[in-house]
Amino acid sequence: MTAATANPQVIPNAAEAPVSLEQLRDLQLPDAIGLWPPAPGWWLLALLVLTLLIWLGIKLYRQRQRNRYRRQALHELARLGQSDLKQQQPQQWLQQLNQLLRRAALAAYPAAQVAPLSGAAWVEFLYSSSRLEGFRQPLGCSLASGPYQPKTAVDAEALQQLAQQWIRQHREGVIDADA
Repeated sequence: MTAATANPQVIPNAAEAPVSLEQLRDLQLPDAIGLWPPAPGWWLLALLVLTLLIWLGIKLYRQRQRNRYRRQALHELARLGQSDLKQQQPQQWLQQLNQLLRRAALAAYPAAQVAPLSGAAWVEFLYSSSRLEGFRQPLGCSLASGPYQPKTAVDAEALQQLAQQWIRQHREGVIDADA
């Protein structure tokens, strides 16, 4: 027997040899997932949000255009309220206030419905389009008769407030016939 065969220990070959810790390499992680290009679901969400924003913008623009006459009427009412006509010539001030309310009403309602109204029917229209009780009281009724009476005594500030409320609150195109 030779010495190599006498020793029953088998020398492992290099492929089967245990690996030392110094020979191990770190784990290789995959590359991070990029943010671009987004997944198809994000494209769909972006399209939906963009469509919603465009629709909302168009809706707000149309509403602003529809209410443009209100802003103009309120501006003119403020100008009329600052004029000296309130104290010096209340009859002429009432005429101008009536004209302003009529122009605003013609912008919001069909002309065939508003234009022929005068007197008590006009004041009733103002009430039925807004449900403001002031038009059923003597203050509101002064719009019907005040411009045509030689001596008119009216609370101009309260009437201006009532007109301002009507301009802001009346319902467009809707007249309650049960008023």
